[in-house]
Amino acid sequence: MSSRLKVVLLTTSFFLFPNVVLADPSLSVSERVDKTLSHMTRAQLEAVIVTHLPAMMQHPSVAGRYAQGAGWSAALSDVQIPEITETDGTIGIGARVMDERYASTAYPAALASASSWNPTLLQELGYSVGRDASNRGFNILLSGGTNLTRDPRGGRNFEYLGEDPLLVGTLAGWYTHGAQTNHILATVKHFALNDYETARTQYNVLISRKGAMESDLLAFDIALKLGKPGAVMCAYSQVWGDYTCESKVLLQDILRDQWHYHGYVMSDWGAVHSTRKAIQAGLNQESGAELDYAMSLGGSGMLQNVDLPPSTQTRIASAKANGILFRNAFFAPPQLQGVVSDDQLRGMARPILTSWFSTGVDEIRLRKPVDKKAGYQTALHAAQQGIVLLKNNSRTLPLDKKSKRIVVIGGHADVGVLSGGGSPSVLPFGGNAVPIAGENAMATQIWDPSSPLEEMRRLAPTSSISYFSEQDQEKAVQAAQTADDVVVFVPQWSLEGRDRANLSLTEEQNQLIEAVAHVNPHVTVVLETEGAVLMPWLDRVSAVVEAWYPGIAGGQAIAQILFGDVNPSGHLPLTFPLSEQELPRPELPKAPPLPLDGRPHTFPLVFNEEENVGYKWFIKTGKPVLFPFGFGLSYTHFAYSHLNVMPDEPWDINVRVKNDGERSGSDVVQVYADGNRLIKRLVGWKRVDLMGHQSTEVSIHIDPKMIAKFSEQDNQWHVVAGTYRLTAASSVNDPGITAHLIVKDMAFGD
Repeated sequence: MSSRLKVVLLTTSFFLFPNVVLADPSLSVSERVDKTLSHMTRAQLEAVIVTHLPAMMQHPSVAGRYAQGAGWSAALSDVQIPEITETDGTIGIGARVMDERYASTAYPAALASASSWNPTLLQELGYSVGRDASNRGFNILLSGGTNLTRDPRGGRNFEYLGEDPLLVGTLAGWYTHGAQTNHILATVKHFALNDYETARTQYNVLISRKGAMESDLLAFDIALKLGKPGAVMCAYSQVWGDYTCESKVLLQDILRDQWHYHGYVMSDWGAVHSTRKAIQAGLNQESGAELDYAMSLGGSGMLQNVDLPPSTQTRIASAKANGILFRNAFFAPPQLQGVVSDDQLRGMARPILTSWFSTGVDEIRLRKPVDKKAGYQTALHAAQQGIVLLKNNSRTLPLDKKSKRIVVIGGHADVGVLSGGGSPSVLPFGGNAVPIAGENAMATQIWDPSSPLEEMRRLAPTSSISYFSEQDQEKAVQAAQTADDVVVFVPQWSLEGRDRANLSLTEEQNQLIEAVAHVNPHVTVVLETEGAVLMPWLDRVSAVVEAWYPGIAGGQAIAQILFGDVNPSGHLPLTFPLSEQELPRPELPKAPPLPLDGRPHTFPLVFNEEENVGYKWFIKTGKPVLFPFGFGLSYTHFAYSHLNVMPDEPWDINVRVKNDGERSGSDVVQVYADGNRLIKRLVGWKRVDLMGHQSTEVSIHIDPKMIAKFSEQDNQWHVVAGTYRLTAASSVNDPGITAHLIVKDMAFGD
């Protein structure tokens, strides 16, 4: 039995007999931490530096109502440390089993929300998900995905926020800030360079320090400074030859010494490989500790969507039943004995307690029903702002509500919209719209019950709107022949633990679109995908809408976009390439086979694009793309003029934006810098709402770091003196309007 489990059996409920000294409200956080640490026994210190995975505990029932949570540990009441309850929370409260008791609001995928380019919306989303978590009794939210989209095939791209470090870091920071206003702790993850799901426990990332600092690490740095998350979650993979959870370079040299981060580092579940080395590197807490020893028994397939052989399943089940999974975990008491002193344990626990006390983890929270109405409204705002209009020939959209006959085809549009899978899976209120056998919510395709078809019928009650499944292509194509308009819904599922083999839709989906476009010139394709896809039929359809995984209000938002009740305003947070051959790595990583017992072997994975992630790679190599970063159409038109640059620091630029059309709309004014040997990059943006024919002046601040280069020689950022071109544009490939900024040499740290 774990130290903390022993404590819970020997103590009464939290705060029943409060320690007056430790609960003194006049104490500062640091004073309270000092006093708490001075009262803690070794067993209590050992209990703080681990959390348990309830499903793999010897006695899961000890976790009570949190037995299906992501992480748990018991209260240490006599030192005022609460029960720790952790939940996945990227797109809502994570569900691990298909049980309506764990239903919650399903928000749009993070990538969908990122397409809004709206920090205020991300803050609102963070607050909403954090509120849901707190209402359910959770005090730690495992959210804040900050990895860059280095490869559009990445299986967890829908959990992340795009390919540009400024965009990703800013949005992740505001999401985290919003979540923590609920007096819970939020994380950022997965630190760092964990950009593939394929062989995520096996690859060793090779990239220069400069390349890392100007890409993935820059995103984390921005998110940490803006959001001030209580914890950073290290990743599964290796970087520069060390597992990230035992990398002194990442956890100590960069995170703490260079960035001055004062929170704690928790591991990902199953990501710890040692005791002494991990502690010396700066890991504070082993998360879901039971899973680490299961990995040592050959369980790595659980993290790669690979079925375990019966012999491995038997070994793990036996170890669970005997309590061995925790006893053999790396931060369990037997492994700490003789390796870690009491003072070292206090040093590990200090940032944990500091984060818990400063964010409000220790506060008593009263469980209450999740606010479904408020959550739906936030989900609706996010879906509306994140849907991207990619093509609209001859003003096919918005559809005419007086059309006599509209045919809707495919994608279960009659019942719901698709969501992504894995640990972020949310079981939506109302259940899975497409019932599928199985109890494991993380491995099940979940369709949020929000029917685009029903919402379309509600908005256009006089139109005849009929639905045909893609399973009967002949009947669907026949119906399309006589329709005024055809809307084809095309879903593609993705989930944690595996990457997409390629960027193609299925052969059947492409054939369906081609066949419908052959018989009707007014075809709109609505994509429900985790990211970029190839579109061999693009020239033969009239309109394309990227809806991503739009969440519980997705059906309503899609219908509103299609009929013009909402003007599309989303812009791509990543590039849509023409093919996999245009990518830095045309093929996915190839890993050694997983062993039947023990941990898998590692292999090198070279990030040859270095800091030139996404659109920067395509600009550097001169490769054309299908749709560029930042692209997104509207039902109105915006024009830019009068671009002025304030030459003195801080650098600000002003640009006049005018809505040239009749409709109200929202634009994202993007500012890029290039020249002076700098590859074009995003340096700022602002989202602006304008009525028809209205204009306004927009001011955008530019941080010098955005045009600086990192030097490994002195660990400093350097702006090279010279002239830089600034472009205000609607996408990275839009010529927009330009001005010039003349700067002097600059050098600064983080």
